[in-house]
Amino acid sequence: MLELHKLIDSVDAMSQEMARRQARYENLAKSARDRLETIPVDETLLEKIKKAKEDSTWRGAEPLEDSLDKRNRPEITLCEYSLVGVDGSQIYPDTHGPALYYLINTGSIILREGSGEAPLINTEPRLVFEESTLYDQRHNLIDSEWVNTQREMVEMQKLAELATLEREHQGGDRDYLVLAMKDGQLMLWQSQQTTEGTKQLDTFVGYLDEMRRASAIPVGFVGRPRSPYVVRLLWVAELDLEQITKERVDESPYRALTDRMLFSALLEPNQRSAIFLNTTAVNRDILQSRDQRVCFFYMNVARLSGKEAAQIVRIDLPEWVIEQPDLADRLQVAIYNDCAATLFPYVLVRADELAVVAQQEKRDFEQMVSAAVLRITGTLPESSAKAAQKELSRGYQS
Repeated sequence: MLELHKLIDSVDAMSQEMARRQARYENLAKSARDRLETIPVDETLLEKIKKAKEDSTWRGAEPLEDSLDKRNRPEITLCEYSLVGVDGSQIYPDTHGPALYYLINTGSIILREGSGEAPLINTEPRLVFEESTLYDQRHNLIDSEWVNTQREMVEMQKLAELATLEREHQGGDRDYLVLAMKDGQLMLWQSQQTTEGTKQLDTFVGYLDEMRRASAIPVGFVGRPRSPYVVRLLWVAELDLEQITKERVDESPYRALTDRMLFSALLEPNQRSAIFLNTTAVNRDILQSRDQRVCFFYMNVARLSGKEAAQIVRIDLPEWVIEQPDLADRLQVAIYNDCAATLFPYVLVRADELAVVAQQEKRDFEQMVSAAVLRITGTLPESSAKAAQKELSRGYQS
């Protein structure tokens, strides 16, 4: 039980600290914006970035355009295009449950704007229970990070499949825009490089290749981003070349800032920032070798002007997309249109609704598991005493 009255003083102290931080962040953000507007994209800057990238852990930004302060609002109208959205949820392995398994549920939607057709929706649950997939090489039960990675892989597989099918549905017309969207970054996140992780990354890039062959644009939509890639670039730009060491870079006065704070006062509705490359080692080594480097821009999906109303998001996309004239403008308009109702893409909101597994649904599923095991084995599987007691006490509280 959380006794709120015991936290009154702590909450007041936290609120005061948040007010102090906000004032400090405002000053830092103004300073960073001033730097963004004055730093030229020239050989000097590129040499500094090259020096910073000698530290393989530096996750910054590399400009792909001639100005760090470039802003763009497309003056085009889109009438017909397709948005494919995929999202997933999961049930993690639970040693206290009636059976050992994990489950990934994928929700998907195809929205054909301008067609007058109802969206096509689908869910696809995947139950995993084989021993060989539940334990790692050291015979330890797989953890939540492993399951999350599998969910990412399933999402990308589904996205590539549906995007390819949608291109076929449109008669193979390569000029017709097909946007394949996922919630979160476009790159596969891995905490460490392993043989298995390398195989997964290779498969992941294969899905990107599949979408490229279908001329479908894969997009990672990051709402409320906390990435500081451009902010880190600004600090490196301020240093002299000989000052760029890991220790000095880590001393950045901007380290409390995010790019969202930087761009919230710069971007107007339906305006995007300059386009940057992600400098992570995976991007510049593995993805570059496959011609699938990921770049990004920030964009304001708000309908009202002003810093307070700004809704800054990050859009991840493959570099090959921006090499095609006007394609980035078209996808920007399509995303902005789809965010009209909720300031978040409708196709991703709907895909999440389809994918999420509610607690009651999990209970119903485990009851189905128990009934099936009883029917086949003659023995009723039991949850642990701990799980049973939690279920009982929470049932009384609800």
